[in-house]
Amino acid sequence: MNLLNFFKRPKKEDIFNKLPDGTIIVSLEGRILDANNKALKMFGVSRLEMAGEFFSAYVEGGSNLLNKIISLKKPLISRVNVAKKENEDFYYEISAHRDSIEQKVYVTLRDVSQNYKMQNMVNGQFEIAKNIIDDKNTYLVNISGEILSSLATIEGFSKALSDGVGGVLIDKQMKYVNIINKNARDLTYDLEKLFTIFRLESNLYQYDFRNFDVINLLSTIVNQYEPLFTSKKMLFETNFSTLASRACFLDPAVFEYVIRSILDVFLNNTQIGRISFSAGNPPIAFLEQHDFDAKDDLEPSKYMLFEMKASELFLDEEELATLFDAYSCLNKNKRPIGMKLAFVLIKKFIKQFKGDIWVYSKSSFGTMVSFVVPVERK
Repeated sequence: MNLLNFFKRPKKEDIFNKLPDGTIIVSLEGRILDANNKALKMFGVSRLEMAGEFFSAYVEGGSNLLNKIISLKKPLISRVNVAKKENEDFYYEISAHRDSIEQKVYVTLRDVSQNYKMQNMVNGQFEIAKNIIDDKNTYLVNISGEILSSLATIEGFSKALSDGVGGVLIDKQMKYVNIINKNARDLTYDLEKLFTIFRLESNLYQYDFRNFDVINLLSTIVNQYEPLFTSKKMLFETNFSTLASRACFLDPAVFEYVIRSILDVFLNNTQIGRISFSAGNPPIAFLEQHDFDAKDDLEPSKYMLFEMKASELFLDEEELATLFDAYSCLNKNKRPIGMKLAFVLIKKFIKQFKGDIWVYSKSSFGTMVSFVVPVERK
């Protein structure tokens, strides 16, 4: 082994040409001063052909692109011109560093054509699919009024028949009229939620954020649901005393819909037991654990934590895993589809509030729905 060669300092030209990326040196005026062998090969030209040319002759955007890369301090992708391959599209990832002392810009290039084209194709297909979905959702939302109106007519007419408008019905007639009425009500309930999901998926829903008194709203809801649970001989307990403030900045109609939807799930899927509903402000440790922005002791008052529990409602692991998935077909326990649609909507609305929701369930414990929402104007 020749030790002299081992310690010999390599020439700058050797290092320049051994760099793994294509490298070009550009003047501040935008002219190419030099390029390594890798860069020459990437553009299909000789050093003599490239030297002295403007950088813009080879890379779209030229000096403006380099200035943007230097300003952003991150690489960008641009279309490039490769000699004798004018009919093909090439895209290089370009990084740049300005040396103000030597008045030069050092540029490195990587060929990302294949990945870039693939990503563009995927993005294009995604955009086509999204447009189709948006068109479908918009159409369904637009005709939802007619569909629900027809169902309302069936529901109203069947109710009138059961009330004796057409005369006294015999038991068998009453049975079928009541079935028609119930099916119309259930279908209306499910379709209203489904149409709302379509509206949310395509950003057609209009929110109305404003300040309101959350205690007043909760009290109104409780007063309406208390007799419903009592009629089923179920206990309904509430506690909102630990809330630090009554003020809340959300869409009150949507917030009310979330609370009512959870109570409806409990009401429609349990016949016995205890329903509890509490509200308070979560501790900082809870907020940090769930990735909310919590910095000081005042942060908890900026959020509200709601916990609603049904002691006799049990959801197994498979149900919990797909509870917020609108298009999951799992329904081995034959739950009403309205329950799943309700939870899908609840989560979408809470996420729109920049909050989060969790559902826990055990056979000996029941089911608890917890959600956190920020309640101050951002």
